Amino acid sequence: MLRHVSPPARPPHILRGGSVAMSDTPTPPAGAPRVNVTLEEAGPEAVPVLRRLMQLYLYDLGTIDGWNISTEGLYGNAEKIERFWTEPGRRAFFIRADAALAGFALIRDQAEHAGAGTWEISEFFVLRKFRRQGVGARAATQLLDLTPGPWEVTQLASNLPAQAFWRAVIGRYTSGDFTDVEEAHDQSGWPWRGRIQRFKARRRP
Repeated sequence: MLRHVSPPARPPHILRGGSVAMSDTPTPPAGAPRVNVTLEEAGPEAVPVLRRLMQLYLYDLGTIDGWNISTEGLYGNAEKIERFWTEPGRRAFFIRADAALAGFALIRDQAEHAGAGTWEISEFFVLRKFRRQGVGARAATQLLDLTPGPWEVTQLASNLPAQAFWRAVIGRYTSGDFTDVEEAHDQSGWPWRGRIQRFKARRRP
């Protein structure tokens, strides 16, 4: 399925907000073991681990979007992960399943499209081993519970599994009170087209 193309110097939808990889099914299959899912906030010392996880994440996205790996054997611009500690309003989390490292989530308080005052899930990834167990859905719900108020979640037009996942998660979280639209934008010279869900997270009792 990969097209024979040279990878761009900076894939347009990596670490600029608004891309979410294939993650999980919102509801685990009947009879699946219950996994304890937690979020662990990551500090600057976590950059090497996040860089390595980012390569797995970008590999998954690359199978959808047709990227080739670079001549250095790397995908995308994962080295720019440091901005999540050098720019205000950004937070990074490891996703853990029964204490095992299961993925990561990156959020910020200035959404790419809605702007300041709206949180976004910039990047979200669950390792394949932990998919179809409800890990991603529970991690996403915990993220939204952290910050009540407006949120924006986006997916590339080509990433149909992520679109289905987020519609289901957000639909359940908001009891269906959200918008889901397709938009196209030019961001710093890079064209972007995809789905955007907007909604409000409410403080839990």
